[in-house]
Amino acid sequence: MSVTDRGPSAALDPTQERVVAHRDGVLVAQGAPGTGKTTVLVRHVQQRISAGLAPDHCLVIAPTRQSASRVRTAIARGLGATHTQPLARTAASLAFAVLRLAAARADEPAPRLISGAEQDAVLRELLAGHEESGTGPSWPPDLELARRTTGFRDQLRDLLMRAVEHGVGRADLEHLSRVHGRPEWACAGEVLEEYDQVTALADPGSYDPAWICTAAAGLLEGDESLRAVVHERVSFVGVDDAQELTASAARLLDVVRPAGVDSVLVGDPDAAVLGFRGAVPGAFLELGERWAGEAGPARETLGVRHGTSGAVGEVVDRVAQRIGLVGDARHRGPISGDEQGTGSVRITRSAAQEASLVARWLRHAHLVEGVPWQELSVIARSVQQQDAVRRALASGGVPVRVDRSSVPIGSDPAARPLLLALDIVTREAPGVGPGWSVDPEEALELLQSPLGGMDPVGLRRLRRSLRGAELAAGGLRRADDLVALRVNDPDLRSAAPADLPPELAPVARVGRLLDAGREAVVRGGSTPGRGEGSGQAVTGPDEIVWALWSASGLAASWSRQAAGGGALGARADRDLDAVLVLFEAAESYAERLPGAQPRSFLDSVRSAELAADTLVQGARRTEAVEVLTPHAAAGRRWRRVAVVGVQDGIWPDLRLRDTLLGAEALVSAVHGRPVAGPEAWRAAQAAVRADELRQFHVAVSRPTEGLLVTAVASTDDQPSGLLDLVEPGFRERPPAEVPPPMTLRGLVAELRRAAVRSHREGDRSTRDAAVGLLRRLAVEDVPGADPAAWWTLRETSSTAPVRPEGPVRVSPSRLQTFRDCELRWFLTSRGAETGEAFRAELGTLVHDIVAHTPDASVPELTAELDRRWDDLGLVEGWVSERAQQDARRMLERYADYVARARAAGRELVGSELDLSVLLGAADDQDRERGRDARLVGAVDRLERTSEGALVVADLKTGSTPVPKADVEQHAQLAAYQVAVTEGAFGELGSRSGGARLVQLGASGAVEQAQPPLGEADDPAHARRTIREAAAGMAGAGFTARDLERRCRRCPARFACPLQPEGASR
Repeated sequence: MSVTDRGPSAALDPTQERVVAHRDGVLVAQGAPGTGKTTVLVRHVQQRISAGLAPDHCLVIAPTRQSASRVRTAIARGLGATHTQPLARTAASLAFAVLRLAAARADEPAPRLISGAEQDAVLRELLAGHEESGTGPSWPPDLELARRTTGFRDQLRDLLMRAVEHGVGRADLEHLSRVHGRPEWACAGEVLEEYDQVTALADPGSYDPAWICTAAAGLLEGDESLRAVVHERVSFVGVDDAQELTASAARLLDVVRPAGVDSVLVGDPDAAVLGFRGAVPGAFLELGERWAGEAGPARETLGVRHGTSGAVGEVVDRVAQRIGLVGDARHRGPISGDEQGTGSVRITRSAAQEASLVARWLRHAHLVEGVPWQELSVIARSVQQQDAVRRALASGGVPVRVDRSSVPIGSDPAARPLLLALDIVTREAPGVGPGWSVDPEEALELLQSPLGGMDPVGLRRLRRSLRGAELAAGGLRRADDLVALRVNDPDLRSAAPADLPPELAPVARVGRLLDAGREAVVRGGSTPGRGEGSGQAVTGPDEIVWALWSASGLAASWSRQAAGGGALGARADRDLDAVLVLFEAAESYAERLPGAQPRSFLDSVRSAELAADTLVQGARRTEAVEVLTPHAAAGRRWRRVAVVGVQDGIWPDLRLRDTLLGAEALVSAVHGRPVAGPEAWRAAQAAVRADELRQFHVAVSRPTEGLLVTAVASTDDQPSGLLDLVEPGFRERPPAEVPPPMTLRGLVAELRRAAVRSHREGDRSTRDAAVGLLRRLAVEDVPGADPAAWWTLRETSSTAPVRPEGPVRVSPSRLQTFRDCELRWFLTSRGAETGEAFRAELGTLVHDIVAHTPDASVPELTAELDRRWDDLGLVEGWVSERAQQDARRMLERYADYVARARAAGRELVGSELDLSVLLGAADDQDRERGRDARLVGAVDRLERTSEGALVVADLKTGSTPVPKADVEQHAQLAAYQVAVTEGAFGELGSRSGGARLVQLGASGAVEQAQPPLGEADDPAHARRTIREAAAGMAGAGFTARDLERRCRRCPARFACPLQPEGASR
């Protein structure tokens, strides 16, 4: 039970009182969740201290740093006594204290605990070195492909952790390898020995988390005088959540505890969730037996569940009955109180509905029932599920506490720009003298980061401005190259801020920041090739990061945002926390490795794939809902808890965890249990099943009054069988109908829907009630409540034509789009394009290549394509390779067309020729339907036949072909022919010889011909089409047309009344 759930003066039941009053000997107290295990241990320690026992002589062990902090706070509350040692600590903290005492006695440097991230980095470097040099263990051939994967390293780390926890070294691993036919264990033993040598050489006195308890225990066992000193300081031992003890922690407590010292161990074998760290659920029962000797320990079973509703208690008991028994079952099924509560299952049809349901449930508890946000929690099985749930809850109006403690500092969005700046200012400077330089990719990342503060619109404006100036000067450099050039420009950085255009201010700001960082580097001589071994002082990474941070000016702005609260303030809090963690990591690195180059720190941080442990106290948003995994929620209680994503195959996840290297099999081998065969396989499966059930048991036992368990039922996902333990009859109900979100926006939508539906059905009372509530919300200025803001009720803002007078600009390339669908033409011509700009950029590149070298051969065209391919800025990979293959195929089809045109007697007159010609309505027989039109555009290729007629060839790089039947009436080709006959190309001629559609991107025929307009049945049809289109383009209304399959790819379908996407808006 959480120590915060019951106050210090809360009454105890008789069993709890016996535990608190116990003296003389060893006591083992077991109890289900909510029975007050932590409470009785805290009261027991408080009574002992009140009776005269020195606080520093009380050794209280908790499983995690967070739980130890909570126990310390509870013990210290109202204690009235001083102490120099922590009132509660973890086993690793105890081990560290022992090692530090031993180092002080031997006048040696203080020990240091290697973080999990550092451990992972060392192991990764060892394995990478083996691969590069061809050295290292001779791993079995069946592991050849796996050795380079992250999963292999994870399993190897687990295997080594289990080995050191049980005191198994290289020789032991080699022996067990021979006995059990596991050659990979011998290889792991070789890695373990090398790992110990590397860490001992690079960082003397350092210990990794898995080894520290074993090391401290071994030291005490071999040093009688040190053991005597430690024993003098221990007069009582208490262990909270003792089911989480590992084998090494139990060994350490065995040697730390003096014989005959009173001890209390409280736990619940059914609630062990740290099995992934080697926890042994029944170890504390064996420890109690060992400490008590032949007489055996005193035993108490806490049999009353306090502060928990009966409904929740029934669920907890049903789950507990399915867990494999460790010890006896007397602690199961305690008596529940009379508190009211619920425990239910809800099934939805999709993950989005599930998130919406949970968000509504949480908001109802807070807004209607008055439950504070911090008394609500959500538990998800995995970290991946947590991220999705947090995003969904935040969008549903639920304040969510975001924890970045699991994010490596090198991947944190707030720290990453500072690390990039550190990279730039510490690498070898180009040219002569100290300096720095950024490439285009780095420049863009810095400008768009908080260091530059440039948004996408500002960046686009900057790129267009620089590119326009470049083209005007006759240059061809890319916009991104020009941006990097400006960032690198020292004159820009030295200019006064008042003299800079607004779009260049972020560029100058980034440049000045990098100057500040570089000055710190040069000041200490931390340039490559200097410092280590050169006799020169080296600027530490902490000093350089501080210089960059100070120059950024973000401290003041983020502090103001954090103080302002709200979503923006919460984000600023998290960003400041991340920067503090970065400072701590840099300072720790500088202290641990004085004189090391800053780039070594940069490499270590960037390569870390695990989050580093930190003691930085991050900002905590108190009025928020926490989203946690079961092991993070262990030991804590909330009034309401939602357990989400309980899907078949996800919870329980019955896959064996260590099938590759066999970490758990190693533990079995150490204890003499079967390692291979059916019996071992059944035991491994039973252990995994029990571990999954324990996690679910902890999850459902966290609430005191309300439990909601959710899952999705669809063609792809099915609910887990665990849900039958929560609510046995849930499968008889259909999936839940999820109401609108319980937000003001959701309420407005529901009321508007009810008003419209009831009006149509003639239900005036419902309609009037909905309208009345909408009126009240409108008075309070709730968005969407006032009918004046409803789009369907608003009058047209303007009925004036788009272009009331003057010639109408008509682009031949857009003419066919207008004829197909006027609404699509109108919307896309004003920016309603899709985000798939890559295909357009690819087509532009192909057009540009053939325009500059129209008669080149295929090898020449593809060589130019390869040279300019990086201009597209695609990330290397199969997508880029596929696109490059498509572009080469387009160039091959183009060269084939050129050869065919030459064979047909057509010569190239020009490429990418601009045209502009006016078609007057006065020349048309039907003046009422037409408008003056100005044809404006460019032709891809203009060719001349042997008879002197001009032929326009239009190159199409799209993948959708134009049907052959449509080519003869194709409006774009016809418009080009009209432009020819109107003299758009001057002295080149005015007689049209037809037009060609050249399909480069589509399959099928390359060339499709449109005959000359003079040979058509109605030669004037094309002119009338252009003028009629001009009149329509200048008008006030645009008609949507249903083009069936083509509408599915229309970028404007979200605003089209004929499409479901547009009709629903």
